[in-house]
Amino acid sequence: MRKSNNVREIIAEALNVSPDCITDNLGIGGIPQWDSMGNMAVIAALEEQLDIEFPIEDLFELTSVNAIIEEIEKIS
Repeated sequence: MRKSNNVREIIAEALNVSPDCITDNLGIGGIPQWDSMGNMAVIAALEEQLDIEFPIEDLFELTSVNAIIEEIEKIS
């Protein structure tokens, strides 16, 4: 649970929104800040702050908070 809260905080910071906006079901297009460029910022921030690297072949599937958390759990 703690890891998912941390992920939500990183996503909120990358998108410059309140963490309250970041729900499990939120995805690209769910808020104006999370467009294709915002998604790149989210991925870069998560990789840097969590010291991970998402597999390139999985990047196009990382389109929601749930998908991102599941991928992090898979590669961690």
